[in-house]
Amino acid sequence: MVSQEDVNSEPLTAREWARMVSRPDVYGLEALSARFIRHRDPRHVHEFYVFGMIAAGQQTFSTRRARHATATGGLIILNPDEPHTGEPATETGFTYKAIYPSAELMGQVASQAGVRGGLPFFSGPITYDGALTRRFLSLHRALVSPETRLAGETLLVGFLAAVIRRCADARPAALDLPGASPAILTTRDYLEAHYGEPVSLDELARLVSISPYHLARLFTAQMGIPPHAYLESVRIRQARRLLTLGRPILEVALSTGFADQSHFTRRFKRTVGVPPGDFVKHRKIVQDPPR
Repeated sequence: MVSQEDVNSEPLTAREWARMVSRPDVYGLEALSARFIRHRDPRHVHEFYVFGMIAAGQQTFSTRRARHATATGGLIILNPDEPHTGEPATETGFTYKAIYPSAELMGQVASQAGVRGGLPFFSGPITYDGALTRRFLSLHRALVSPETRLAGETLLVGFLAAVIRRCADARPAALDLPGASPAILTTRDYLEAHYGEPVSLDELARLVSISPYHLARLFTAQMGIPPHAYLESVRIRQARRLLTLGRPILEVALSTGFADQSHFTRRFKRTVGVPPGDFVKHRKIVQDPPR
């Protein structure tokens, strides 16, 4: 178990907030600090791994057809393309810290740490491990402060190697959905490539020669999320990328397939927790000063 001192617990305030820090100098990593009270994540997916820690309060989430509760100090681990939700467990909400390493980086660290078999796969979505918690907090502090690139990289690689050794399955599994049929993988790839277009279920069904009804059923069963929800996850992912590049919000909204800026703002806030304007305003880039 972990103690309050271990997690450096933060107070539960009466307002919601979220701050994203980007470290282009530390493997392009992003680190989130947030306080959620009413915000609830819809079922969605990410293309990256998620390591999140509850710094105060309690959170619940659903993944793999099960519901989980995470108390203060709990470290949440989610694989790429793993459908999940997230919401406060109580009226007072929770404070949250997270990092989002790419699958490529995780594969590199696993290989360097002597773990064979492809990308790490984590079958347990929550761990209470005091040593890992302390490593995570040291890493997160280094990422959100003007620590040097060397410090951030060293702490990141150390944490990822430790969590892979302690928590990954003995035989890491490939994350390319080995149980999914070719038709569903084709549908997924089409949604990834055409996220900015008004895609229809009939269009997808014709693409893979399956009836719309059966395609919707199969996609949801095999991917764990309906086609429209998967498409929205892709659109939000691309929107985050474009906002990070400094593109105007209206331009981002239209280029990622949303009807208008207000529609985009509602859906972005529903998934990310803050509206796009706040995401841009509170997001900061921290890296080594130029020499």
